[in-house]
Amino acid sequence: MLLLAAVSLIAIPAMVGASGARPWGMIAAGQAIGAVAAVIVGFGWGLSGPAIIAKSAPGERRREYVESALARMVLFVPAALAAFAAAWIVGGDFAIYAGFGALSSASVGLTANWYFVGTDSPYMLLICETLPRVLGTLAGIAFMLLGSSALVGVVWQLVGMLAAFLTSGVWILRTSKAIPRTEYPRRPMLAVLRRQQNGVISMGLSAVYASAPILIVTAIIPASQPLYAVVEKVQRQINVGLNPFVTVLQGWVPRAQPGFLRSRIRLCLSICTAGSVLVIIVMFFGAPLLVGWLGNNQIHPPVHVYLLMAIVTGLSLFETALSKACLAAVERLGVVARATALSGIVGLAGVAVLAHFWGAGGALMGVMLGLFMRIVMELVGLKTALQDEGGDLSPSSRNQRPLPKGR
Repeated sequence: MLLLAAVSLIAIPAMVGASGARPWGMIAAGQAIGAVAAVIVGFGWGLSGPAIIAKSAPGERRREYVESALARMVLFVPAALAAFAAAWIVGGDFAIYAGFGALSSASVGLTANWYFVGTDSPYMLLICETLPRVLGTLAGIAFMLLGSSALVGVVWQLVGMLAAFLTSGVWILRTSKAIPRTEYPRRPMLAVLRRQQNGVISMGLSAVYASAPILIVTAIIPASQPLYAVVEKVQRQINVGLNPFVTVLQGWVPRAQPGFLRSRIRLCLSICTAGSVLVIIVMFFGAPLLVGWLGNNQIHPPVHVYLLMAIVTGLSLFETALSKACLAAVERLGVVARATALSGIVGLAGVAVLAHFWGAGGALMGVMLGLFMRIVMELVGLKTALQDEGGDLSPSSRNQRPLPKGR
């Protein structure tokens, strides 16, 4: 994932240089719309999948992947077409750029990284998932450097994701073909999707919350759209680069031995707090160089925007680990869904109001407000879940008993 994030960042100045800041800004807007479609396609497996796979027998793992793959292929066509249409409307003079940006982003919902995380298979994640996407992005960069437009670059990103989906599926099915299928018959698709409802709701609301600000900025202050787009893109790609950190925790926390889940959750939160502070410091001092390079020296945010971007990135890292690793491990995805819904309303209202007065900086302040509210609500929900089982989050909690498997 670090490799993918690095290559994706390199693609940004290549796109800006190939077609200019405005077309690239529309690609970014389209990708924000496509991110919502990706959540519909992924249907919550990215949140609940690692814990399910980590706790399952090999036959159950195969069934889980097959059921998810079939469901996601069915969902991909309508979700991707809807995203393309919405991006086309938003894109205006650069509608085709926005449309293919949406398609490339929507295809990420087909990812199988949650399966590899659950099986603790980092090398296969690299080979089957990351490598095809990296090669697709590199091919796009090469074509753009040879004179093609940014549209060609984003199409190659789409090709890379589709190749990753096929490669991962072939490997998973081939390595599990010896398992008798009759032992684990497929369940009805509606039942499978119904089981994922909390995961898809929480991830869907998160995607809307992550994607809506750039659309709000585009509508309210179009002149600031390229600036916000590059800041948002840097923040998003840094979070992608940090995904390995979160995915390790996603697999590590649920695999705790009976009696050690609470202590593992506390350690996870401590690590994430330190990591988030470090990310904020590094982002604040390193972002000016990165944004200047990515924006092809055409975009120059003020200092307070860099500070807000750094804080939002650090809070995002902490919240992602809190929801995907800790709350998923205690099967409290309903808490994540409720926190995301309520904080999203407050945060997006803040984005709309504050962006009107303070532009891109105001939009980031609204995002930060919503993230902080979500973290507080999720921490309260996690503490309640642990106390319900006779424990708490305090360091003094020593006599711990395991969470019942039914919880």
